[in-house]
Amino acid sequence: MHGEYRRHLRSGIRIPVTVSYADHAFETSTLDISVSGLRLKRPEGIFIRAGEKVDIHFRDKADTKVVATVMHTGQSHIGVQFYDRRFTGPELRAFYEVAPLWQRLSTRTRRALWKQGRRFAVFSANTYLRSLILALVRPRFIFAVYGNEKQVRSYFTPAMARRMPFNLLLGFIRNENMRGLMVAPQFLEDELQADSDKVRLYIERLQQDFPEARRIALVGRLPNFVKKAGIEIAPPLVEGSLGTRYMIWDIARQMRERPQYREQNSIVVLGGAGRIGNAVCQDLTSLYDQVIGLDPRYEEDNEITTDQGTVLQTASLEHLHDQPLYIALTQRGDDVLDLYTHMPAGAMIADDTHPCISLKVRERLQESRIEVEKIVLSHDQFMMWPRMPDWNNRDIPGCLVEALVLLNQPDIAEGGFDHFCRQAERLGFTGRLVRPLDE
Repeated sequence: MHGEYRRHLRSGIRIPVTVSYADHAFETSTLDISVSGLRLKRPEGIFIRAGEKVDIHFRDKADTKVVATVMHTGQSHIGVQFYDRRFTGPELRAFYEVAPLWQRLSTRTRRALWKQGRRFAVFSANTYLRSLILALVRPRFIFAVYGNEKQVRSYFTPAMARRMPFNLLLGFIRNENMRGLMVAPQFLEDELQADSDKVRLYIERLQQDFPEARRIALVGRLPNFVKKAGIEIAPPLVEGSLGTRYMIWDIARQMRERPQYREQNSIVVLGGAGRIGNAVCQDLTSLYDQVIGLDPRYEEDNEITTDQGTVLQTASLEHLHDQPLYIALTQRGDDVLDLYTHMPAGAMIADDTHPCISLKVRERLQESRIEVEKIVLSHDQFMMWPRMPDWNNRDIPGCLVEALVLLNQPDIAEGGFDHFCRQAERLGFTGRLVRPLDE
């Protein structure tokens, strides 16, 4: 279970290192090695504060040194996160080769057990335990999701799929006294995108399998797939746009509060012509004098004046040259790779794409001094277990928030976006920018 809170798989490899900081240095060994950080054994008498920058030298790999930041300390360990790099696959394999054979075998065994344990848990939950889970949870809401092939294979194999129901229980969700389930079909994302019959089957089975669910929240691009299939998004189906818009509005407000952006009066929405993007552009005029909606679907520049500001709809990349703030709403996060050369150094992208901007692309952006942070929503009493891929288990997708707010106040959508924002904030939902999970 603890693995659900980790950013990366950890190796468990223990090799000697030298740690230097300020005018001090000490010898110790690793307890864990991952792509983005280390857990070190804390020697007796050593005290080091969180936030301290340290240099770490791997003694058995004389050419390997890393700069890291101390994130936390315990009685017997120190957790550090790398400052400006990630270990590559070949580097991690080189560390494994340095470690004793028994450690390597132990690491492989634990990884295999974790992977197979998760698959067995999914299989059991959807076969032998399904009726019991439904009776115990009695879900008031369903979070309808989908995945790509890599994500799906981490949950089950094709052989297991043949013995499980069409709609799979993949997670338990709780928010205050409300309980729900994360459910996915055996269809992959590209299958749903290409075949409306499969979308119709997915939605029909959801309503048949969970007739008591008061809300079914549709993740990511699923509302687009549903509309394309000719299905009306009416209760219990929830489009999720209000929750996503509230999340982005709250994040855009926080971006402007950062010291380096306090004088900024404009922001760019990448994907501004989309279903959510167009509404977001209008929403953000309450925060910024000008909102630039960039999208290749615009054939010519068009400026719209609202009661509070202006929206420039454009496909011209020249408008990016002096803009430091971006909201990414493109179909796929890695689409920003076609745009980043037009962005200035010091720019920041708040990412709300699915799939999100990948580690490889973020490293390319970082070379141009462009930072990426992921947009999430949080609530003190929200929990999802196991978490979705690329998500922390206490972060809430924006599309799910609308369903949770509607469960509290069914008629809230009739009051408009401003009213929804006030109620979502009153109920304790707040936007956050977090470092993306490098999975």
